[in-house]
Amino acid sequence: MPENNPRHFAFVLIPRFTMLSLSCALDGLRSANVDCQPGSYSWELVSAEPGPVISSSEVPLAVASLSEAKNPDVVVICGGERSHDYTNVNLTRWLHGQTKRNIPIGSLSDGAFVAAQVGLFNGHRSTIHWKCLDAYRERFPNLDIHSSLMEIDRNRFSCAGGTPCLDLMLHFILQDLGSEAVAKIANNYFHDTIREGGQTQHLASAFRFAGHSQPLTQALLLMEANLEHPMQIIDIANELKISHRQLDRLFRKFLQTSPALYFRSLRLARAAGLLSQTGLNISEIAFGCGFQSSSHLGRYFKDQYGVTPSTYRKSLTLVRGI
Repeated sequence: MPENNPRHFAFVLIPRFTMLSLSCALDGLRSANVDCQPGSYSWELVSAEPGPVISSSEVPLAVASLSEAKNPDVVVICGGERSHDYTNVNLTRWLHGQTKRNIPIGSLSDGAFVAAQVGLFNGHRSTIHWKCLDAYRERFPNLDIHSSLMEIDRNRFSCAGGTPCLDLMLHFILQDLGSEAVAKIANNYFHDTIREGGQTQHLASAFRFAGHSQPLTQALLLMEANLEHPMQIIDIANELKISHRQLDRLFRKFLQTSPALYFRSLRLARAAGLLSQTGLNISEIAFGCGFQSSSHLGRYFKDQYGVTPSTYRKSLTLVRGI
């Protein structure tokens, strides 16, 4: 790639964006310029909001307005904790204009909400951080949504956020500068394994125990896959070909709780996520998390979180100023 014609990235900052995701992406491009081929990449931070834009860690960053932005070769929507309820008509218009140029456009972390809302992922695979996966699927039931670390589907891409954002940039760098450059950058960041896009996010704590107990790992994965229609604990044990008593011992040894209580805590955590990230009513959330009714959910929710589901949702609204 010639030095006088760098590939230009526009990072669109959504208020409360995640700093780690942006930093990992920018540093991958910076390292390509410094350690591989100078002038390969350029970038700018842009926003539909007047700057500076505040990150989720309260760090403000100066931005250019959409009207000031150069014509990008790649558009990256950087999201975070408020992206699920963010809309801006000027940003929608600008993004639609970029699609006509047939360039790669995608998202980091919860920026997938913004991309999906304006139709960028229609007919394309996409992913999002696992904490938002349920809410994302509820909000966009017709999209092809995966729990992978990243998805690259023709001229659309998405990434779960965090350190996989470096992997995403390495895929772009591989296209432009080749495998030797990618290896040099990965080594620079002690990044010994470049992760493929289809690699599944390790939800909850399942893979923390892979080296200690395969049955426990499999039990946790079964639970995570059946939050809406919970399996009976005895059925999980039968699926793993171990006794109910053996399964109980594993949970008490490694998690200091019973399988039933742990399973319920996962379903309650999912309910908390849906309360904070969707407009679903509490009855819908209860059924979607395997509870018989809103009162059934409310009883256990208050035990775990100290407040009722409705109070929990209201408290988040007050904190965020929604």
